[in-house]
Formats: sequence, structure tokens, C-alpha cells
Amino acid sequence: MSHGVLALGVTAVCLAGNVWYLPACVDLRAGQDRPRSRRTAAAAVLTGWGSAALTALLLLTPVPLAGAAVVAAAGTAAVGCLGVVTWLWRSRERRETAAFTAAFGPARGPSPDRGRGPRRNPARKRTPADPAEDGR
Repeated sequence: MSHGVLALGVTAVCLAGNVWYLPACVDLRAGQDRPRSRRTAAAAVLTGWGSAALTALLLLTPVPLAGAAVVAAAGTAAVGCLGVVTWLWRSRERRETAAFTAAFGPARGPSPDRGRGPRRNPARKRTPADPAEDGR
């Protein structure tokens, strides 16, 4: 398979990937309005798609296939590292949110049993209406 065909395939995939990298651009552009984990995830997405686009460009040049593979592998490694950093930031943010909401104490809302009508006690035994049902 020629390099041109590979480059065309990678370019088509990159163009179709706009559903991932355009929202990532918006998240990065929002800056401090987004949580740090979301911005790091957006950076990972843009790094991945950027390395794919760079690989497509390298496939159009007379660079050997090994050179394009090194760029793709480096991009994949960078995305993996950013993914781990994103996971760490997200777990920290979840812990902070849990601590913040725990400071307010237990939730004080209507109990889940309210508003459903009279409560039946399923553990209560039914007395048989007919002595034949008793089974004795």
C-alpha cells in the first residue's frame, strides 16, 4: 500500500474526528471556567488528533514509514500520559466534592416513603379465612 493511500485514510479519519476535537478546543478556550480534569482531557484529545494529522502529513512526504510510525507512537504515549493525569485530577476533584458536600451534613428532604399512600407491612402473616386453608 502506498503512502498516499495511508495519508488519505488518516486524513479522512481526522476530518471525521471533529466531533471530538472541536469540543476539546472549546473546553481549552474556556480556560478557568472548566475543571482542570476536563481541560487536561481536552489537551489529550487535541494531542491525539494533532499527532494523527502530523502522521498524515509525514505520510505525504518522502519520510520513511518508520519515521511516521515514531511520530504516531510518540503521540499515543503523550495521550496515555495525559489520560493518567486526567484520571488523577478527576479523582482529586471527586474527593474534594465529596468532602464539600459532607460538610453540609445529611440531606434533609422529604423521606422517600412520603406521598406513596398507606404503607403495607409485608412481614405480617395473613390469617386464613377458611379453616381448610390452615394446612393442619
